[in-house]
Amino acid sequence: MTFRTLVSLVRDGRLLVLFAMTRAVRPHHRLAFLAGGASSGLFAKLASGPLPLDRLADELRADLSMRDGLEAWLGLGVTLGVLRRGPQGYSLRGMLAKSLARPESDAAAAFVEEVARLHNHLIIETPARLGQQRRFTLADQQGDLIARSSRLAEPFICEAVNEVLPPRGRVRLLEIGCGSAAYIHYAAARNHELTALGLELQPDAAALARDNVARWKLTDRVTIEVGDILQRAPEAVFDVATLHQNIYYFPMDARVGTLRHVRAFLEPGGRLLLTTVCLGRGAAVDVLNLWGAMTEGCGRLPTPAEMVAQMEAAGFTQVTKQSLIPSDSFYAFVGTVP
Repeated sequence: MTFRTLVSLVRDGRLLVLFAMTRAVRPHHRLAFLAGGASSGLFAKLASGPLPLDRLADELRADLSMRDGLEAWLGLGVTLGVLRRGPQGYSLRGMLAKSLARPESDAAAAFVEEVARLHNHLIIETPARLGQQRRFTLADQQGDLIARSSRLAEPFICEAVNEVLPPRGRVRLLEIGCGSAAYIHYAAARNHELTALGLELQPDAAALARDNVARWKLTDRVTIEVGDILQRAPEAVFDVATLHQNIYYFPMDARVGTLRHVRAFLEPGGRLLLTTVCLGRGAAVDVLNLWGAMTEGCGRLPTPAEMVAQMEAAGFTQVTKQSLIPSDSFYAFVGTVP
C-alpha cells in the first residue's frame, strides 16, 4: 500500500471502518468454527491429543480430493486460536474448545451451534420480514437442537422441581413441552413412584425424548406424545404440571386462557411449576424475546409481575415467584389449584 493510498483511507474514514469490521468479524468466525468443530465430532476426536492431517481425513472419511479443504479448514482454526498445529499434528487450544469436546458439555455445544445457526438467521432476516409482514415459524428452528441447548438451565430448574415434587408417594406428572425429557428423567429418579406424560409440539424433539426414555429404561412409567396441549381434552388426573422455558411459545393475549386450560388437567390441590426467562438485561435475553415476538403463534417474554398476574387470572392461588439465578431474569413460578 502506498503512502498516498494510506492517507486517502485515513481521510475518508475507511481505515477506521476496516479496523472496526475486522474486530467484529473475528469473534463471529470463531463461534462458527467452534460450532462446526463440536457438531461434526471433530473436537471429540482431538480430545485425547494431537492427530496428523491424514489421520483426521480418515476419521472424517474425506477422500484425497477433499484433503485441501480439510487442511484449509484446520488452518482457519489455527488462525482463530481454536486449534494448535504442531509436530504431531493438530490439537485443541483453549478452555472452550476443550470443554465442548466432552460429552457432558453437550448442552453448551448445542447452544454454541444454536447461536451460530439459528440466532444468525433470526437477527439477519428480521428487518426484511418486518416489511414483508412475514413471521418465522417453528419449522425455522431445530427442535432437537433447542431441546439440547435448553439443558444449560437444568441445575436451576431441578432445584425448582424439588420444591413441588415430593420424593416419595404416588405422583402423576404432566410436562408440557418436554423437550429431551431431561426434567422428566430427573423427576422419575427423585420419586420412584412417579408416572409422567410428556407432550411435545415438535416431532424431532419428541423423537429425541422417546429415545432418551427408552435408554433410561423408563418406558413403563413415562409416555411421550406429539401434541398441542390446547387441542387435548382436559381431564383432572395429574398432581403436578410443568411448563419449562416455553410460555413464550404462546401469544401474550392467549396465556391466561392457556394456563386456565392447563389448570383443568390438575386435581384440586395440584400445582403448576412454570419456569421462564423474563424481560431483563443481556443479549441472550433480547434474542429470545425477539424470537418470541417474531415467531408465528408465539409471543414476547413476560415481566415477573405479568407472569404472576396471568397465573392468578387463570385461577391459580398462592402464586409465588423465585429468581433461580442471582442477578439474572430466570424465574420459577408456582401456583396451586384451589
